[in-house]
Amino acid sequence: MKIAIIGAGIAGLSCANELNRLGFPSVIFEKTHMLGDKPGNLTAILRLFQKGFRNPMEYILNRCGMNISPLHPIKEMVVNTPNKILVSRANHGYVFIKGIAENSLEHQLASHSKMKILFDNEIDIKTIKSEFEHIVVATGSGDFARGLGIWNNTFASAVRIAVISGNFQVNTMTLWLNKNYSRNGFVYMLPKNPTEAELVMAVSDINKNDLDFYWKTFIKGEKLDYKILEIHDMNHCIGYPNAIRLENIYFVGNSGGMIDNFLGFGITRAIDSGILAARAIAQNLDFSKLMQPFIKDVKRLDEYRKMLNVLTNKDFDTDISILRLPVIKHLVYNNPLYKASFGLLAPKIIYTYKTYKNNLSLKFKK
Repeated sequence: MKIAIIGAGIAGLSCANELNRLGFPSVIFEKTHMLGDKPGNLTAILRLFQKGFRNPMEYILNRCGMNISPLHPIKEMVVNTPNKILVSRANHGYVFIKGIAENSLEHQLASHSKMKILFDNEIDIKTIKSEFEHIVVATGSGDFARGLGIWNNTFASAVRIAVISGNFQVNTMTLWLNKNYSRNGFVYMLPKNPTEAELVMAVSDINKNDLDFYWKTFIKGEKLDYKILEIHDMNHCIGYPNAIRLENIYFVGNSGGMIDNFLGFGITRAIDSGILAARAIAQNLDFSKLMQPFIKDVKRLDEYRKMLNVLTNKDFDTDISILRLPVIKHLVYNNPLYKASFGLLAPKIIYTYKTYKNNLSLKFKK
């Protein structure tokens, strides 16, 4: 059985590892010249938006049999709205590094089994479709699905990733929800070590050439004076394909719509989708059926994003006030049965009230 994987990222490498474990060799086509290629950026697994497990590291170990090491845990979450601050201390998740570093996720995944990776190979799927019995698309984008006319965008933004120096608490993640800074997007900061961090701004529905205005508004508004070491700007689209499998083609990771459009994270879903694609191929299983819980989870977060989009800065302040209530904080951050649903409670209450109020106003106008 000839199996091709396009992309040596998290999903593609997870798929290759699982195929090897099941006794099915594969070949990975990677368009860049080395694993990770770029110097690296930070990403995270957050417990609040992951259903079904309390400890992400144990979940990954049990799921794929691989011991993956994070940079460090996230023990404190600071959420800033225009006039409120929420500080939550709990086991919120873990920070990872992606890219060329030896401790990056890609290098850790690749070290678990021997893989055939063909670098500097940018593949046109049409040229190999008849050569391979199964093709796994794991390119980290929706380009292949878009080319096939089956891709749907759910969140478009311009993204700025700034590497900054200063003094940081490595176990603290900071998040800003402010329409003046990012429209319907977000800004967050993840420390890499005590003296270096990444500041990520995603501004919805603009081009990367217009980022400077929002960046300056944010820096001035928050009175930040960190030294900027590097800046990378890009246009970024999040979405999903109409079909997770099309004939002998499987879409996994970001290519399969497995990235959330709240903060743009998706490590566990990338790993899961890669593994499930491998099992579907090796054991002749229904990949679409296997992926339904994860597709449902991403759609749930998409609904959350839609609710946030209609909220104002004043609503964000109210949101924080609700989440500060002791009972809600306990349910959201400490009980895995409630964290996924109650994490959405505050914006859901505000969204429902605003919708009811608008409908009532329209009724009286008639």
